[in-house]
Amino acid sequence: MTILVTGATGKIAHHLIPLLVDDGRSVRAMVHSRDKEPCVQRQGAETAVASFDDPRSLELALQGVETVLLLTPPHPRAAEWASTCIALAKETGIKRIVRISAILAGPNGPSDNNRQHGRTDDEIRRSGIAYVILRPHFFMQNLLADIDTLKSENVLQAAAGTAKLGMIDVRDIADVAKCALIDARWDGNAYDLTGPASISFEEIVHELSDLLRRPIHYAPITPKELAQKVREMGLDEWSAQSFHDYLQAYGEGWGDFTTDAVETISGHRARSFSQFAEEVFLPALSRLESAASTERLGSASSLHDRSKRYFRSGRTSERT
Repeated sequence: MTILVTGATGKIAHHLIPLLVDDGRSVRAMVHSRDKEPCVQRQGAETAVASFDDPRSLELALQGVETVLLLTPPHPRAAEWASTCIALAKETGIKRIVRISAILAGPNGPSDNNRQHGRTDDEIRRSGIAYVILRPHFFMQNLLADIDTLKSENVLQAAAGTAKLGMIDVRDIADVAKCALIDARWDGNAYDLTGPASISFEEIVHELSDLLRRPIHYAPITPKELAQKVREMGLDEWSAQSFHDYLQAYGEGWGDFTTDAVETISGHRARSFSQFAEEVFLPALSRLESAASTERLGSASSLHDRSKRYFRSGRTSERT
């Protein structure tokens, strides 16, 4: 059985593809360009260069495939792209779709991104293809984007106020997706995936302070301020509005819940934030600090070498 994984260079697939390969599964990873192929080929997957915007390339990627992990990136056309893939899946005889959706996706979702996921989920249900819909919560790995600020200023910024979120470790999403892809017992259902407990950003900085043995401060910002930061990073208005709408909802308690779906499907309890911090966040911070230290040493060494060459050249009386 060949499994096609879309979104093959994303956070979830980064963990999922090795799990499938190690289990002896044939994996075809869909990438958008040739330069993306090596990173998934190193994980043991074959590759298909295809795009949701190019139905012919997508049809070729689906040839000989039995099961598809359908993950579309956040985009104003995401539901349209998914619809194209579902139609081609029916034409090419795909037997099962495992869909990576969004938490509580539906027509009343807080953002266009969430509502698009809801439309896609409904289309999959009507497709006649066997399916499992996985709807993960806020990724713990999203916090890795704040490492630079945390390292330089000991500050963690977020736009969720004091609200708690049932955030999830991406590794747990990958574990659940693997089970859903290889075992049909979960077919016909949608599962909201969360961590084992809701946690606020205030609690997160307390845990990080204890682990790092230095005070980390939480600097809450408004969803409006977050949206502006997203614009300044160069992202489009749709993305800025999506961030705003999601964080507005989170701040109002929309994400304060948990489920036992990770344990039910994967067989192990969802990883806690403490596990994520010790196994992922702190090592990433340590690598960043080591890289910065090496860069400083490199700069000092380079300056020292240049100084020695300068004095040996007898140019000390020259203006520099």
